[in-house]
Amino acid sequence: MYMKIKFIVVLICLFAGLLCKAQIQFVGVQNKLPIPSLNIYNEKGTLIGFTDKTGVTQFLDSGVKRQKLPLVITVQHISYETKTFSLVSLDGKQLYFLEPRPQVLKEVTVTAKPKEVVVLKGYFRSLETFDHQFKYFSDGIVEFYIPLKKGKPKYRLVDCRVFVDSIVAKDYNAKMRSFFQIPRITEIDNRKLADRLNDLVKENDRSSRIRLLKKGNEVGYLTTDADRSNVQLYLDKVLPDTVVNEKLFNLEAKTFHEVTVENYNATELNSITPFNLTALYQNIVASLKRKKEYGHIPCEILNEFYVMENGYITEEEYKSNQKGLTKSIYTTPQKSNYKIRFWEKLENYHIPAINDGLAKQLGENLQLIN
Repeated sequence: MYMKIKFIVVLICLFAGLLCKAQIQFVGVQNKLPIPSLNIYNEKGTLIGFTDKTGVTQFLDSGVKRQKLPLVITVQHISYETKTFSLVSLDGKQLYFLEPRPQVLKEVTVTAKPKEVVVLKGYFRSLETFDHQFKYFSDGIVEFYIPLKKGKPKYRLVDCRVFVDSIVAKDYNAKMRSFFQIPRITEIDNRKLADRLNDLVKENDRSSRIRLLKKGNEVGYLTTDADRSNVQLYLDKVLPDTVVNEKLFNLEAKTFHEVTVENYNATELNSITPFNLTALYQNIVASLKRKKEYGHIPCEILNEFYVMENGYITEEEYKSNQKGLTKSIYTTPQKSNYKIRFWEKLENYHIPAINDGLAKQLGENLQLIN
């Protein structure tokens, strides 16, 4: 029996294995502020770490320490240009700067008709790992329909590719079975951004960043870019220095990190709606245990969405357009279906390309499912 455990997916490695001595920090070249949730890949395309809220690298595998130096890494973030670095040391304080990524949206003409339902069309991708190995990758073009008054967002997949490593998938099924389904589409909230942050205390630190606090702990922040045309939300649902423990029957989950990063092409908090969204990143790092002999096994999900076009339709148009729309982010196809080679056009929208190491695995370890 398939059981859904919302966002209890997800997941890579116990934090006991993180490297603590290295102070490799990434900051924006313009605002000099730390960059959180920056994904770090090695030459093979394996995700080996990410940055915390202070922009400091947290490696996912202590084996990184034993790798031969220099260590070539590629860093990727929805707000910054992808860049490759060669680390000659993993010790001591090191500071690296990244350039902001231009955000390109197709221009739309907003008519006088009611702004009742937002339509966002863009590129999505989803990466799932199990026990430090790529299990699943998908990407494609998706349309989101987001009612602003009532009703939940729905989506339609226009084109998509699905890749699976059958060996890793077999290992996953043997150890975890089908206790839950994996979300492979970003979850979008239809409320205004200000309403979503109502339960958080906001502190202005006199810079371009507003700290977001929960129970006295910093859980995120809002950052305005240098020309004050865009704002970014960073939020971690897991409180600092804590782990979220959940159990359902004989399945145990430990969630260490549940982050969302959202970019908007507006800065007035009270007026920001999903229409202003330009990019969305969601990541959960955790471990799962079903049987004692397997112990806790690290897993992770990374979901991204980059807006290419946006607009409005009326509720009437939405009702007549609902056929074929999907509400559940768990209801995703298990095979590819595309008419155009969308992955070859990402540069036109300044969307970060799939990192070279992962791209090389597509068609090899990760096989296209037709």
